[in-house]
Amino acid sequence: MNAAALAAQTQQLTGHEQVTPYPAVPMTIQRVANIERAQMLVESSSRAALQRFLAAWQPVLFETRQQGEFKSLIRWAVDVDPIAI
Repeated sequence: MNAAALAAQTQQLTGHEQVTPYPAVPMTIQRVANIERAQMLVESSSRAALQRFLAAWQPVLFETRQQGEFKSLIRWAVDVDPIAI
């Protein structure tokens, strides 16, 4: 999760100037079936800027999943307009 959060905060991804990424934090139920879970909020007042940012961020997420010793265990889920945070 750190690599994804770092990329969201430091890379000049399309739409980044109108998007605020917050640091990743553990979820309320942090571990399920011995798997660590975290969530990261990315917000914007412009839906178009958010969509551009997410489209540019998706390849970064895919790339971070391919690296490191835990690559087969990393999963990403992007929820636009979540009901609960």
